[in-house]
Amino acid sequence: MDLKLKEIKDAFLLQLYEISKLKMVGYIASFIQGEDAFLLRLYLNNEMNPKQLAEELNITKGRVTALINSLKRKNYINISPNNLDKRSIIISLNDNGKNYLEEKLDVSNKYFDNVFTVLGEEDATNLLNTIKRVLIKIKEASL
Repeated sequence: MDLKLKEIKDAFLLQLYEISKLKMVGYIASFIQGEDAFLLRLYLNNEMNPKQLAEELNITKGRVTALINSLKRKNYINISPNNLDKRSIIISLNDNGKNYLEEKLDVSNKYFDNVFTVLGEEDATNLLNTIKRVLIKIKEASL
């Protein structure tokens, strides 16, 4: 890596550190990992089996089992037999889980409404397009 690119990388990492201090990270992080991420996948996909959830969330089968047990105790999910594979189960959100998640999504959406209002249309569009380009390049490089 040449010196200029290293300086840009270091500046980028400092900006990530600053971003990590913002409220937005809490709103984003809860939907990336843990119970809320698990519930969000069920919300978006209606129902999934443990293997699909492990792959989608990039977690171990043991972690999926722990999440299932915790969310079942909280009465947020339903578990039913998988008619296509008798060795597996199907997990879906129940009304309690859906209500819980929708409340969290509502709070998050209100926060990001404010963020995008502050950014304005031009900066918001530029941010979105930059993120899209970065994601494409990272995926193409298999990083």
